[in-house]
Amino acid sequence: MVILLVIIGLMVTDKMRTSPKTLLRVLPDNVDLQLKNVHYTETGNSDAKWEIKADTARYLKKESLILFDKVNVTMEAKGGKTFVMTGDRGQLNTDTKDIEVAGNIEIVSDNGNRFTTDHLSYSHGDKKLHTNSAILMENPRMQVKGVGMSLFLRSEELKLFSRVSALVK
Repeated sequence: MVILLVIIGLMVTDKMRTSPKTLLRVLPDNVDLQLKNVHYTETGNSDAKWEIKADTARYLKKESLILFDKVNVTMEAKGGKTFVMTGDRGQLNTDTKDIEVAGNIEIVSDNGNRFTTDHLSYSHGDKKLHTNSAILMENPRMQVKGVGMSLFLRSEELKLFSRVSALVK
């Protein structure tokens, strides 16, 4: 009987050592919560609505930040215009609702415009997308390159800051 209990005990111990389900992940001290397959929606303002989907999110309460990996942000501006922005990493300031996205950013609008850059900020108060990085805008009619951009969602005004070149197709 004792030998049987020892064998069962060894089998359970071995199973616990090799089973990934039994491993406990310890979060860094500054992370209050970590989630996978996140879907976060911000509504309530008629000027703009947005939702964020991400592979993972980490909430840092003291910093009022949510950090995202493999982020997808859908913004709906007044009048129903839609912009979908994807990037490698993102962060949301939970106090201001401002969003930063970095790494392989692509924005696609519902009217066929496509923007690519490596860093982009969204100012919730101004309803403005902004970057100081190189930007490429393409649609079926033209291709425009520049460095630095502001896109105001309310007025749909687009400004490129420098080194602007365009190719009309």
